[in-house]
Amino acid sequence: MRRSTVARAAAVAAALLAATAALAQAPGGAVKLFSAKDVIAGTKVSREVCAKTPRTVFVEAFGEGICIRYYLSGSAEGQAPIVFFTGDVLGLDAKGNREVDPGYLTQAPEFIDIAAKVWTGRLKAPVLFFGRMGMNGSSGWHGDRRTALEVEVTRKALDTIAAKEKTVGFHLVGQSGGAMLVPAVLAARDDVGCAVVASGPLDFRAFTKAYGITFRDKGARAHYDPMRDVAPIAERTAGDGGSRLFVLTDPADRAVPAVFQLPFVAALEKAGGRPLHILTAGRDAEHHALIEKALFVAGDCVTERTDADIRKRWEGTAGDALPR
Repeated sequence: MRRSTVARAAAVAAALLAATAALAQAPGGAVKLFSAKDVIAGTKVSREVCAKTPRTVFVEAFGEGICIRYYLSGSAEGQAPIVFFTGDVLGLDAKGNREVDPGYLTQAPEFIDIAAKVWTGRLKAPVLFFGRMGMNGSSGWHGDRRTALEVEVTRKALDTIAAKEKTVGFHLVGQSGGAMLVPAVLAARDDVGCAVVASGPLDFRAFTKAYGITFRDKGARAHYDPMRDVAPIAERTAGDGGSRLFVLTDPADRAVPAVFQLPFVAALEKAGGRPLHILTAGRDAEHHALIEKALFVAGDCVTERTDADIRKRWEGTAGDALPR
């Protein structure tokens, strides 16, 4: 998959973190940036080593042990944190060789810690940045993204995080490739309050066909398609008191065109679900970057703004129309 599709979202995520990175003061003034080699080749971490790293959980899925790192400012005990899943960072260059989005290589754990603190303050709720498998300090291989393995690892990691941090439910936000994890988690949990999907390839089978990717159906590395979970998600979002689901789309998105987002919304509505679909502009040239808007929408939901108020605030707004 070319960087011009899903992976480019990582550059925007990097910019989001870079906005606060200047505040970082690591010991000795130096930080260890994330590695391209770790993303391309993957990493393995034992349960014992994982336990020595702050804010990590070790989970097993399909016979593999994965150490998931997460970033949380302060305590979330007794609260429902806003969990953020960033987009993909691994793609192919013009010659078909694997490459990592350059923006990702400007990030470090210290910067994400700061971003978590800043967004916690902005949204008046604990924000938890979730290190997806093979990224941001988590072990495993990022090449296994958007698969049954990543879904199972993510679901189990959230269970373990909830027990460790003594949280009460979750709110979910995902951008691009990370957006696919939102329906995957929402379909399996009954304690999700607000869920925000931004620029996600939600009709993933159609997406893979359009970009010449072989869709895998079996085993740990079977591709996850959110369309398969329409029924349970519709049930969880059907009535008052259930989960609130927001889908953010830029109609001009060139990385994940709207044609791969709209069928999911339509299928949910047909099944009785009540997603709020918001058409709004992304910040980048690809019209794909909706990270900040997605986080703000989650904050609006957590503070119990009505659907009508949230739509009025964000529908049709320019990419840079953000709170200061």
